[in-house]
Amino acid sequence: MKQTAPPPYLPRQTPPGLQSYRKKDLEQKRGNGSGQRKATDRIYDYDTYNDLGDPDNDADKARPVLGGSKQFPYPRRCRTGRPATTKDPKTETRGRENYVPRDEAFSDVKTLQFSGRTLRSALYAAMAARKSTLIDRNLAFPSFFVIDKLFEDGIKLPRASQPAGFLRGVVPRLLQSLRGRLGDHVFLFDTPANVQKDKFAWLRDEEFARETLAGVNPCAIELVREFPLKSKLDPAVYGPAESAITVDLLEGQMGHVMTVAKAVKHKRLFMLDYHDLFLPYVHKIRALEHTTMYGSRTIFFLCDEGTLRLLAIELTRPASSSQPQWRRVFTPSTDTTESWLWQMAKSHVRAHDSGHHELITQWLRTHCAVEPYIIAANRQLSEMHPVYRLLHPHFRYTMKINAVARSSLINAGGIVEFC
Repeated sequence: MKQTAPPPYLPRQTPPGLQSYRKKDLEQKRGNGSGQRKATDRIYDYDTYNDLGDPDNDADKARPVLGGSKQFPYPRRCRTGRPATTKDPKTETRGRENYVPRDEAFSDVKTLQFSGRTLRSALYAAMAARKSTLIDRNLAFPSFFVIDKLFEDGIKLPRASQPAGFLRGVVPRLLQSLRGRLGDHVFLFDTPANVQKDKFAWLRDEEFARETLAGVNPCAIELVREFPLKSKLDPAVYGPAESAITVDLLEGQMGHVMTVAKAVKHKRLFMLDYHDLFLPYVHKIRALEHTTMYGSRTIFFLCDEGTLRLLAIELTRPASSSQPQWRRVFTPSTDTTESWLWQMAKSHVRAHDSGHHELITQWLRTHCAVEPYIIAANRQLSEMHPVYRLLHPHFRYTMKINAVARSSLINAGGIVEFC
């Protein structure tokens, strides 16, 4: 016989026999703000992101506290109550697992699903920890077509030597298990559906434009509201505020079907603007060996057919103590050299788009931003409350995913920093 959920009740509508249970449940979830949390607890309380660093084990892994200041009160996470580190009293010691209230833990089915999706990421981190030749930041892809081979040949698993720390007992068994089930090519990536139909789809400007809306980060594209494009950064540090993308260039790329002023007025020009966002970090990233970085602006035109046409990409490197500012606008070309430079410019934009998706759209604006709401809902709304019933399916598992991210994704030395 199918079980039905009890009806929701507003506080004033709660039957007398349930009122004491409602009150007791909320008191239990709020806790008293003290003590270290246990896995069996159901307590929802706030804390800052002060557990990303590990200064006691490695001074280079000290990290600032995120949230809690007057200027930046957020992000907030669920309080664990772990003691402070010895070397930095503002930083909380790290545990093997981050506490989440037991109601937020993964179900058995979700655990299997999550493990399957994150298996390759876990292996990536494991290989990084043991400095495996599988992932060597000094080895670059010699050509675009070598990337294609990832889908055809995959990457062979190395023999498991002894990794460091908590991975010591995990990695050898994991690699052996995977060999037994999947063979040596565990990194044989699934071929994207569009590439299955057309192997060279990713080279085409039409596909680049389509993926801007239908790819991993459709939230970043924005309407061009004024032209010329201008930076809000300090020109004394980052160079001229006005973009190098000109009216003549865009009108030529549009086939002179309309002026730029008309295209802006009729909302036909769009852009991906990673100029001001990334430019302050360019020199820091370029200081890493075998790594490069630019700020970028990418312009699209909305065609009469309702599709986007890629018009131009501007890459910028700010001036440094040893080099003047460099910037260049790239456009589609039939010249062989210019055509491949155009492909490289598109690759830089895709890298920017992926990084923006991972840290800004996905983590900061989604997972990170919603956790305080989850904590507040559980502290202020009974499970009988109709608003809680409405929100709960959308909140489910988010706190656990965030806890896992603090353990291995965004922490000091984690996957994001290593990549």
